[in-house]
Amino acid sequence: MKRSAPAMLIGVALLAVSCSDDQLASPAPEETASESPDTQTEPPTEDAASDTPEQSEPPTDPDLPSDDDIESFVSAIATSSISDLESARDLVVEDSPAANYLTYYRHSEEAAIDGGLPALEGNRVGEIDAGFEICATEEGEERCSTYTDFEGDEGRITSFQIQDRNLTDRLEMGTGEEVKGPGGSTFKLVAAYRNANDSHLLVGYEMRSGDRELEMPLASYRGAEGRQSSSDGHIGSFSLAPDSMSHYVVSIPNADPGGELFLEVYGDDIGLETVTLTAAD
Repeated sequence: MKRSAPAMLIGVALLAVSCSDDQLASPAPEETASESPDTQTEPPTEDAASDTPEQSEPPTDPDLPSDDDIESFVSAIATSSISDLESARDLVVEDSPAANYLTYYRHSEEAAIDGGLPALEGNRVGEIDAGFEICATEEGEERCSTYTDFEGDEGRITSFQIQDRNLTDRLEMGTGEEVKGPGGSTFKLVAAYRNANDSHLLVGYEMRSGDRELEMPLASYRGAEGRQSSSDGHIGSFSLAPDSMSHYVVSIPNADPGGELFLEVYGDDIGLETVTLTAAD
């Protein structure tokens, strides 16, 4: 199975179902592919009377990340390379929405690797008004995701928008706590992210087996309002040998962060046991 652009990564694997001269970041105030018109502007015509080309002005606000850093950050997402995503951590403020998204996105890539999905290929990064877009061609059709309205602190990225959607209310992180499961296994919630077209909640977690082989759990999710839904997609290792681990992402239709993920864990000689994971308050 060929994976598409980052905005479609989990969409294809799970959902089966997303040029300006101005400084790209804004001083103050996702993830779904869509058709995107060519919004790149032509550079201004050089004044024939000028002896030297016009130089771009440096950022007026020292808190804003540079255009080069923003492009490097988006390019890391476009390549989906684990090493590039790790390097991109130097461009974000720790514990910011941007850093949390990077944690979620890297985890989703690790789950794709553990699930045996082939590497991402052929993504194009282009400059647009207020940011960048990542585009990929699939079945003859180009689909793009926009990354815009970057904010910063002391020159590093704190937040941005995906498909004109803010990250803050769409992304919730795990506490880092390990929950014990059957046969000495442990589970840890990494993040829960509602995609930008509001179709699915994507929940990332880690599973470590103990002294027994474990199968990929069955998953369901209970929202804060009490509605419980089964997952419609799951990626990661299908089976874990004893003393092994895998990254997983499960997709829940029409759900929001703030609920509980139920994992029905089973394996040799342990029957079926439910493990419950919750995000940070």
